[in-house]
Amino acid sequence: MHYSSAHKENQNENAVNNNVFKLFDNVTEEIYLTDTPTVQEMKDLFGLRAEVFCRELAWVGNPDDKTEIDDFDYTCTHIGGFVNDNAVGYLRVHPYKSSWMLNTIFADVLLDSTPVPQHSNACEVSRLLIKNDYRGSKCVEDKTLLTHLLSDLYIHCKSNKIRYVYMVVTPVTLAVLARHGLKATPLCDSKVMADGCKALAAVLDWESVTRIGPAQKIARGARSEF
Repeated sequence: MHYSSAHKENQNENAVNNNVFKLFDNVTEEIYLTDTPTVQEMKDLFGLRAEVFCRELAWVGNPDDKTEIDDFDYTCTHIGGFVNDNAVGYLRVHPYKSSWMLNTIFADVLLDSTPVPQHSNACEVSRLLIKNDYRGSKCVEDKTLLTHLLSDLYIHCKSNKIRYVYMVVTPVTLAVLARHGLKATPLCDSKVMADGCKALAAVLDWESVTRIGPAQKIARGARSEF
């Protein structure tokens, strides 16, 4: 496994005694995660987004779209997961100074036009996805793809002194995150969006996280996460 970024080597050394980081022990190069994708890697990730959000879920765009891109992408940090050079997981991080989906396109319907605070120790995460073949209990290097992706998000946030992660998620995704040790607090009741999907706003406090990854009994029995 390889985690890119200039900050991460020092962060891993400093955090070796933290239980959260024990999942990084004894790994190989099978999976590659990065928060600084190359141009080609970014193209592959935009293609994966179209595969999931335009065709599988039909939340945005059109089924024939080859890539899924929006105006938020220009100010976000993109975290991608690759297995054997194939894009298999993704999420993006909106820094506190950038535009947040929660405070713009979702503000009226979810927050009654009351914005959440965009402080320097906070960010928003959006477009979280796992390729269909890697959902559920399927593991790469003894861990689920989602565990790898969330761990890289933790490293990114730790490196940038981010404690609070805001998000707009479905109730199912909120439950999946909780099973992986990331129990986010809902900021509103779930509401039905125009496309018929239920969604809600939530915030995660990294200080409340003691592990990243599903409990063993859940991991063995899980069939589908998203």
